[in-house]
Amino acid sequence: MKNENLSLTINPFKKTAGFPALCWGIAGLIIATILSIITGYHYHGLLHYGPASNPAWWCFAAEHLIVWLVPAILFYVGGLILSKSRIRIIDVFGTTLFAQIPFVFMNLFALLPAVQTVLKTDYNTPPQQLLTQPGFVLGSMLTSVSVIFLIITLIWMFQALRVSGNLKSWRLVTLYIVAVFGGDVLCRIIIKTLYP
Repeated sequence: MKNENLSLTINPFKKTAGFPALCWGIAGLIIATILSIITGYHYHGLLHYGPASNPAWWCFAAEHLIVWLVPAILFYVGGLILSKSRIRIIDVFGTTLFAQIPFVFMNLFALLPAVQTVLKTDYNTPPQQLLTQPGFVLGSMLTSVSVIFLIITLIWMFQALRVSGNLKSWRLVTLYIVAVFGGDVLCRIIIKTLYP
């Protein structure tokens, strides 16, 4: 039983894919977006987070959509090119969105007062003054711990691509690296246009 639970933790797509994955992913996206609005926790890209200059609700929603759609499109187009089998768009988009559910828990960390201190910090302040701000060190540590959820997301996105694209070996690894790291750069370029 423990092995099965661990296996599902590493690869939830053994039981969830297609339309159900998309539905769960949409619920996660909505919750993560609401939490981002409450906390002011922006998604600058797939791998970059923090404060930003646009507090409008639509900006947070657009960030989450971009962070989902850019890698999903890259996964799908790459899968069409590299996969030897037929792939379904709902499987790729659904599993990619489901893989981002851990962002909800990452955003929950941003509710903590110490993390809010880090998010609201003026980084033009000299480093020695930053370290003496109440809650800054604890907030920095908690922010680092929340990166665990980003790691889980990246593992799940790898599994999402493997399952939905039916890819193996170099094709899987190459497409994953290009879509995640190239997708992060592309997300950052697009999202930057949302800020004044």
